[in-house]
Amino acid sequence: MRPLRVTVIGGSNTVMEPGYLGQSLRAAALRGVEIGEVENLAIGGTTSACGLYRLKTAARLEESDVLLIEFALNDAFIYGDERRPTRHWARLYEGLLCHALARNPKLKIVSLVFGARSGSFLQSVPAIDAGIHYLSAWYGTSVVDVSRELLRRHGREVVEHPGFYADQGHYARPLATAMVAEIVADALVEAAYAPPRAGALPEPVDPAEFGSAGVVEAADLTALAGTKLRRFENRRFGFDGFDAEAHEIHFRLSGGQLLGLLYVAEAATGTLEIERNGAVRQAALAKGGVTAGHFRFLAALLPADFLYGTALVSGQPDGATYRLRLAAAPDPALLHVPKDSLAGPPPSGAATLPILGLLHSGTLSDLAVRPRTELAAPSRSQSSLASQSVAA
Repeated sequence: MRPLRVTVIGGSNTVMEPGYLGQSLRAAALRGVEIGEVENLAIGGTTSACGLYRLKTAARLEESDVLLIEFALNDAFIYGDERRPTRHWARLYEGLLCHALARNPKLKIVSLVFGARSGSFLQSVPAIDAGIHYLSAWYGTSVVDVSRELLRRHGREVVEHPGFYADQGHYARPLATAMVAEIVADALVEAAYAPPRAGALPEPVDPAEFGSAGVVEAADLTALAGTKLRRFENRRFGFDGFDAEAHEIHFRLSGGQLLGLLYVAEAATGTLEIERNGAVRQAALAKGGVTAGHFRFLAALLPADFLYGTALVSGQPDGATYRLRLAAAPDPALLHVPKDSLAGPPPSGAATLPILGLLHSGTLSDLAVRPRTELAAPSRSQSSLASQSVAA
């Protein structure tokens, strides 16, 4: 058997070094499964929306044997158990599975389900975890319910012990992560010897799943703006982005919606302003943990769910026009603060808007990048209209 080629998408548990991932690969090797190339596309603090973007832009997914997905914990934090957000999440997760299998029908997919300290999995069945099991069974892919296996193998008293966790969302290193790694290694060995899935993809559970979502990359934006890509790096990550602070991004979406914006989170990153069909909203992009000028994960994804209100899963009207730009100043009447972001004071000095890409459903047209035009701040009547029209 040739060495196993592995692609990984996920959040901070999958980023950490040392952490469960490296321990899992070593444990699999001890079980006789040699691990070859590993493409780790994980970014801490992100959800399945980011995973979908990363797979859409991954160059070598067709060459991979196994795809590991680790978003359950972060997805549960963002999307929770409410019906509308959970259904939107399911479209994203189903989109991950559909896109990956469409590009590589022989790919073995393993979804990992981790649990938070004092997580709901200790007393009930979490909606996100249940959704992962359901969708994985539908598409014939695997699930490693790490939380459940830890309870089975080591007992409730171990998994409930505060020392088992480094904090609310991470297992303690190296002992707890080693216990997790043994479970994941078993799944890698099973995947290595499992036959490829047979047959065509089944009909989707949700016909509106996001497997066919499109992306706009930073290189597309710089080409339209006539500028060059800017390199952003820290000790772990490196990305090429578009400096959008002096520009506006315009486009039209038909039969779909903006799903998210991937950007560089640094000390100078300002507030995003989004105008959709004339209604103006803002989104806080500041992240906790920005030190020495950089967020430790460097990149973050802003979900655009807040733009749609009660219409999030009920379908969007054709022909919505969008304009994205750096907000002149945060306006509390317009500002959306994501669960994992900070409203914070505006950055001292010139604010920046470093964009890595956009993720969207539907058909995108009329994409243009124009020099920024300074417009008057929205009036109070416009602000009221914006807050009332998010469900439009």
